[in-house]
Amino acid sequence: MVNPTHEQAEAVDAYGDGLDLVLQAGAGCGKSSTLKMIARSDRRRRMTYVAYNASIAADARRSFPSNCMAKTGHGLAFDPKYGARLKRPRQTAHQAAQALDVRSILGIIGATPSIRTDLGHPKAMTSKIIMRMALDTVTRFCHSADDEITARHIPHYDGLTKKQARAELEQLVEPVARAAWEDLKHNESVLNLNHDHYLKMWALSRPTIPTDVVLLDEAQDTNDVLSAVLLAQEHAQRIAVGDSAQQIYSWRGANDALQKFLRELGCPELTLSQSFRFGPAIAARANIWLRLIDAPLRLTGWEAAESSVGLLDSPDAVLCRTNAGAMGIVMEGLAAGRKVALVGGGGDIKSLAWAAESLQGGRPTDHPELCGFASWDDVRQYAAEEDGSLEVLVKLIDEHGPDRIVAAADGLCSEAQAELVVSTAHRSKGREWPAVRIHADFRAPKPDQDTGLVILPREEARLAYVAVTRAREQLDDTALAWVRDVTAVSE
Repeated sequence: MVNPTHEQAEAVDAYGDGLDLVLQAGAGCGKSSTLKMIARSDRRRRMTYVAYNASIAADARRSFPSNCMAKTGHGLAFDPKYGARLKRPRQTAHQAAQALDVRSILGIIGATPSIRTDLGHPKAMTSKIIMRMALDTVTRFCHSADDEITARHIPHYDGLTKKQARAELEQLVEPVARAAWEDLKHNESVLNLNHDHYLKMWALSRPTIPTDVVLLDEAQDTNDVLSAVLLAQEHAQRIAVGDSAQQIYSWRGANDALQKFLRELGCPELTLSQSFRFGPAIAARANIWLRLIDAPLRLTGWEAAESSVGLLDSPDAVLCRTNAGAMGIVMEGLAAGRKVALVGGGGDIKSLAWAAESLQGGRPTDHPELCGFASWDDVRQYAAEEDGSLEVLVKLIDEHGPDRIVAAADGLCSEAQAELVVSTAHRSKGREWPAVRIHADFRAPKPDQDTGLVILPREEARLAYVAVTRAREQLDDTALAWVRDVTAVSE
């Protein structure tokens, strides 16, 4: 695009006025092009473009002008002194527990402690499981803007949600998480360092970024730790760009920095609403979800792009709500003799299958989705009574067995070779395909028993919006037809 749209021109003008700025940019609406226009409009100033991931940062280094440095948050924080620690051999949770000596930290002598699960069965809390939960806790702390680890950083685990179970969990995990963080802060740590750890250490040092302008991309999914650093750069002009409707990673610590910028800087909010990815038919489908969540913009489809909505027998990509749903589509495709690729690879699916196999064999697992259960029967019961999201996994494991699922994951091909690409909606973010079908594991919410209202969690609506906006030419969103019955959204 050579000539800016009126919305892009307005954004460049706002930059020229020296204002901090929030730019809400809908799916396919040229936000990267707009940031480049801003960078090229004033080559005298030093600019820092903060990218969502390394590949986006690499693309930006090739296409942005020389006055703009492009890095990820981790790239800003990296120090070569961490290099050797980052290259250590992989460390399992069991090895980490031994290295840190979990039993000594907790004063455990003799029998392994246990917690009574939500279903009333004792769950053995081995040092390996405690360590895995402690490392998860450290990760959540590293994503936060907090200065110290507390119990609120401990993730919630299915099967261990009731008050007593949670209290007992916190007593075991919090001391180990605190000890783990103290260890990680030292150059001679016994635990392995990762990128989130040094980013947090950098943030806690209250750094000043040597730049005149900060351009934050994908701001809606920025972890609080990075948002706090950027908001503290009071010497710089700050511009946050993203789409609040695409905020889909709050479950792993990301929050909407666009809203933080608006609250804390009191800056103006502009929009980019002209999509160049798809035509009016797909834009209309996207706007259903934008209206539902009361987003600050509505998309305008590109008139030059032909797009349609309807049933698709042979899509280029199938987008699923869950890993288990994605694996089900993979197995169907392989059984039909098609070459199938899974975005992100089969590692997550294999880990789930192996965790299920452990529980089936009477062995504990430290997998975060299943570590709160004492047995596979407990998973079945919990899925049926408490949590519909596990039903797909239970059905898949019970029908095919872990070995067949692992074999299927090993039978995947590359995306370049694939006849069908399968992805979770989360992993599809930032991607697009000509023809997309939404899978039926996007489940309709059930009516509230007291009020009769059909209430959809806001993040689920945002995830559906992300999914439908991955299509360029053809969209089959039949599986989302239930949206017409939704009466409210919840936080």
